Amino acid sequence: MLTAAPQQHITIGTIRITYLPDGYALFSPTDLFPATTLADWHPYQHLLNPDGQLVSSVGAYLIQTPNHTILVDAGYGPGQYIEGSIFLQGGELLPGLKKMDLTPSDIDIVFFTHLHSDHVRGISQKINDKPILPFSNARFLVRRAEWQRFANPAESRFDVEDALKLLEPRIELVEENEFIIPEIRVLATPGHTAGHSSLLISSSNQRAILLGDTFHSIVQFEHPTWTNSFDHDPELAKKSRQHMLQELAKPATIGIGTHLANSVFGHVTLTQDKYQWHMYQ
Repeated sequence: MLTAAPQQHITIGTIRITYLPDGYALFSPTDLFPATTLADWHPYQHLLNPDGQLVSSVGAYLIQTPNHTILVDAGYGPGQYIEGSIFLQGGELLPGLKKMDLTPSDIDIVFFTHLHSDHVRGISQKINDKPILPFSNARFLVRRAEWQRFANPAESRFDVEDALKLLEPRIELVEENEFIIPEIRVLATPGHTAGHSSLLISSSNQRAILLGDTFHSIVQFEHPTWTNSFDHDPELAKKSRQHMLQELAKPATIGIGTHLANSVFGHVTLTQDKYQWHMYQ
């Protein structure tokens, strides 16, 4: 059965990476991937629900090391977004954190792969209708190119305005290849947004690549040229996917895809010039 990914975790060396669901989203496959036709999806009916929709996980990641507790992205937060064929529901992140016997004040770093609403809106919590940042002890990090895109007055702030205002006095800007801690390096994977980032997590000769929105569906591992309708620069997004596929196919490398259904964890193989995603249950 096709569902949004549940809470699940992997361990590499001394690092535990937990996927924390915030909710789920539903899309028409040909709306999300507008260059495709229904015929293109015939071989991929197993990736669609009984109503013919793509199911997308929506959530965040908790990275626990011996010295740090890091949150990557923050989900959509409480509420729904409905437009056309899109349905998005959020609000499970903080309850999920509580189930792990953690509070927002236990987080010491929050890193954003990018600043779309389903990754940053959940950073804002309303108390008496006033938005606040619940992660009181955290440093907030994002790649410089991602933050600076909002310097353009034409850049849409729809559904992220509250989050950006809260973050503005506290945000710290990082660069490509910068280490946010010794085990985690920032990778530039632009295209989905101008400053989109992935993270390379390394420990004990193992690697995990947290991909953000570089891939929106398992189908893109086989068809990296299939561009989704939210990619700001489709050609650059294709290049980022091709580069990440080469990295993911290297030995001892786990991939982590935020919007993948059923499980966000897996690995990639290359056989006869064809990349394939192998999901971890």
